[in-house]
Amino acid sequence: MTRQLHTLVQGSTEWVAFRAEHYGASEAAAMLGLSKKTSRTELLRLKSTGISKEFTDWVQKNILDKGHEVEAMARPIIEKQIGDDLYPVTVSNGKLSASCDGLTMDYSIAIEHKQWNAEYVAMVRSGVVPEEHMPQCQQVLMVTEASKLLFVISNGTEENMVFMWVTPNKNWFDRIHAGWEQFSIDLAEYKRKLAAGEIEPPKVEVIAAPVMDL
Repeated sequence: MTRQLHTLVQGSTEWVAFRAEHYGASEAAAMLGLSKKTSRTELLRLKSTGISKEFTDWVQKNILDKGHEVEAMARPIIEKQIGDDLYPVTVSNGKLSASCDGLTMDYSIAIEHKQWNAEYVAMVRSGVVPEEHMPQCQQVLMVTEASKLLFVISNGTEENMVFMWVTPNKNWFDRIHAGWEQFSIDLAEYKRKLAAGEIEPPKVEVIAAPVMDL
């Protein structure tokens, strides 16, 4: 497979359509059953129709939009730290994709930014990437072919920012590849049952509760 860059604005109609046709890095944890926000079964339901989760206006404004704002604030601080410019970009490699928070022009360094979360901050300070986020980091590395990824947790300020380097891990790569292969098989079966009326069509879920670790 060949790495490809896509000119897509995160959240746009084109970006949503692209995600429906690819297996995104942000979905890898759910696919492996490691996500605290989305179950594997729910991911199968969403992928079967291309329907995305819908969020309340409050969550959209105060959590999702805030996450992008904090990420943008943090980027120049991170650029200073690594001594290079970073560009938000969507990359695919075959069926797998990654919407990178930042990638250097030479593809050597990627970043993954999460909003401040006391539990995860403590883990990163101890040199541990939360298991829920490691699949995303590793898939970003797989898709971009970057040599390393800086995992960052911050509130957009230098004072409240912790980070650690993540490098490609073959065991994680193999686990993610095998996981998506099985997911494809299960998705095909789910779609078959859906078409045959053996299961009810998925309903759009409106998320009202805040998720503070985007």
